[in-house]
Amino acid sequence: MNLKIAAFMVIYFASTLALAQSPTLVGVWEVKSAYYDDESIEIREPRQVKVFTERHVFYTYYDASTPPVLRVGHGTYTFDGTNMVETIANHSNEAIIGEAFSVEVEINAAGTEFTQVVDLGKYVLRETWQRIE
Repeated sequence: MNLKIAAFMVIYFASTLALAQSPTLVGVWEVKSAYYDDESIEIREPRQVKVFTERHVFYTYYDASTPPVLRVGHGTYTFDGTNMVETIANHSNEAIIGEAFSVEVEINAAGTEFTQVVDLGKYVLRETWQRIE
């Protein structure tokens, strides 16, 4: 009986530790690479940044104007480990305020990079971000 209890405790604590150390989006990230429909996009300087707290996201992005202008957006998000939904609270493009975007997310095991894939209908945006803080 004691052996079963001990085995259970070892398994329980190992699984709890593994869950506690799961990589998280919380932190500051900068864009490393980006692709529209598998075509590489030039990464402009200063690089785009995303900041995640437990519930909120703030980000910068370049618009399509010439020359490109660095813009901002922020909102809330939910993340279940593979799927994220960002709901826009404020944005340089007022037309998307209030919209929710579904994003497929994969965080590397070390928690130092994540890739997000957004299907925008007419094209697919794939970005890789690296943790800077």
